[in-house]
Amino acid sequence: MKDNCLLSGIMLNLLTKPGELCNRHTVQQSTQLPMKVKLLFLMLILLIAVTVTSAKDVFYPVSEIAANLLTDANSVVRTSETTLEIFSKTKIRYSIKEVITIFNENGEGEGVLLIPYDSNSEVDIKVANFYDKEGNLIKKVKKSEVYDQTMFDGFSMYTDGRFKRITPQISTYPYTVEYECTIEQKGAIDFYNWMPCDAYNKSIVFASYKILDYEDEGIRIKPNKLVNTVKNGELVDGVKTYLWELENMEAMEHEPLAVSMVNFVPRVVVAPLNFEFYGTKGSMDSWKAFGDWVYSLIEDRNDLPEDRVQFLKELTASVDDPVEKIKLVYELLQKNTRYVSIQLGIGGFQPFPAQKVEEVGYGDCKALTNYMKSMLQSIGIESYYTLVKAGTNTGEIDVDFPSQNFNHVILTVPVESDTIFLECTSQFSPFGFQGSFTSERSALLIDKNNSRLIQTKNYGLNENTWKMKASILVNESGNAVVKDTVVFNGLQYEYIERDLRKTHEDIIEDAYKTSNIPGANYRTIAYENRPERIPSATRTRLLEVDRFATKMGDRMFVPVNSLNKHSSVPKKASDRKFPFKTRLSYQDEDCVTFVIPEGYEIEYLPEPVKIETEFGVYQSELKHSQNSIVYTRRNLKNRGVFPPEKYADYVEFTRKIVEADSQKMILKKK
Repeated sequence: MKDNCLLSGIMLNLLTKPGELCNRHTVQQSTQLPMKVKLLFLMLILLIAVTVTSAKDVFYPVSEIAANLLTDANSVVRTSETTLEIFSKTKIRYSIKEVITIFNENGEGEGVLLIPYDSNSEVDIKVANFYDKEGNLIKKVKKSEVYDQTMFDGFSMYTDGRFKRITPQISTYPYTVEYECTIEQKGAIDFYNWMPCDAYNKSIVFASYKILDYEDEGIRIKPNKLVNTVKNGELVDGVKTYLWELENMEAMEHEPLAVSMVNFVPRVVVAPLNFEFYGTKGSMDSWKAFGDWVYSLIEDRNDLPEDRVQFLKELTASVDDPVEKIKLVYELLQKNTRYVSIQLGIGGFQPFPAQKVEEVGYGDCKALTNYMKSMLQSIGIESYYTLVKAGTNTGEIDVDFPSQNFNHVILTVPVESDTIFLECTSQFSPFGFQGSFTSERSALLIDKNNSRLIQTKNYGLNENTWKMKASILVNESGNAVVKDTVVFNGLQYEYIERDLRKTHEDIIEDAYKTSNIPGANYRTIAYENRPERIPSATRTRLLEVDRFATKMGDRMFVPVNSLNKHSSVPKKASDRKFPFKTRLSYQDEDCVTFVIPEGYEIEYLPEPVKIETEFGVYQSELKHSQNSIVYTRRNLKNRGVFPPEKYADYVEFTRKIVEADSQKMILKKK
């Protein structure tokens, strides 16, 4: 439409002299024009009118998207314009315009508008339109049609959080959504971090992020090298202005074992230098300064009733070992409390007082951690409230850029020669075991005037182990009876942790659902749990397997590894672009004894296999002993981040393991 309007203006200027468009004398002169010129003029006016009329309801036709931006794209961002206006520490406004074209069901999530808000913010959705492939308006969403609901999820007992949502109900692709909205906040502990490409198979025509700092309140900014900085704090009409833009970014396909996207897409991280939030004041000048603010939220919230203090002292009086005292109190916490999320006002950051948890018996990660801290304090053991970014693929916090990038709280308890980390929200976690949820990452330990970053527990090769012993009795028909015992340690314990709380019937039912042993009939499965700081559990199974071995004439083909078989190879990618990550260091050790069926002898045993790389080590071997064959296998994997040029080597390493695990020995009738 801009081009049509511009065209109209150019044509009118060609028919009049400069400055005479509204001059009466010029109009009078025009009546003296020859008839041919008059007809030409009328034709041009009609042409302009038809052009403008035919285009007035056409917006964002798909035909305007460049071909290179359609490749591998489930969605295309036509324009994304975000403006952050900082009027003061207690008045902030975001203005957002998003136009996105959706090409298939895999891109539908990009077309959903979802805006969270609470008592500290207001949302106004000004425009919500849907267009078809040609750019014709399909629907204009009314404000009464916007879905507005509480964030209550069945677990959060206290929350003032709500969200506004618009979900297009369109089944014909492609279609385009257009949204414009504003969000006003009465202060913020963090600002919007700009990462316009936040999903795979999503391309971008144009995106921008503008910050207007009216009062020069002081903001901290860290753009990565991929960002085009247009303005970097210059004064524009007296306002300190920042502007970043991104144009014509092609869609990226997901690569196997990918590291977090934040490591390789354009991104700008923004945080306040000083802030005011729900009547509190804080600073992010350093991790210590931010920690001081968090400390102010938990200070003086650790009082417990005198009878509870006396009970705790009596409970631990006869125990000399501090670790055992901590364990006793932790088990008490697990027995007497349960997790409930609290997201009410500053309650999203400030815990309930310990006495409140004592009264009601529940709390969120903040409240339960503070309660545990208070109980330990009552028996003379110092511990520290600790913020962490939890999850298995959330990306590390930027240790050089203090910001509120945490989503969970745990308790850090130093002892003489060690540090214990306690997950206070679980009624079942083994004492001192973090698991993959919070281990092996930076965390912010909150200490009065001395808050600092620390590293949580690292679980290595010697802790994340699987050790299996098994016997397999194959009969003349090729069926087998299998008995195996596996000890799971460390992070491998997480694979069976939920089974420890199931009934035997449920365990058997789930075994059939997840079985990777064709023809298996599970008779018994039993567990023995040892919930220590490096937890361990033993699983014992008895199963019968139909057609375990394949018979062909006088020969029987027996798989060497059916109980712990590596069966998948990562997808090849000769043009891999980004680093890849192996997420767990572990080692598996297997020892399986095959009993040779009566009347058979060995015709062929696979050769020993040994593979050594920087990714790990694999060894397997078969040995004949009287009427049995002993198969041993050792598989070690190293955790790490590797450059893209080494991906082909990793694929080959994995392929060789799969090949070795898929081998068969041949038995022949005597």
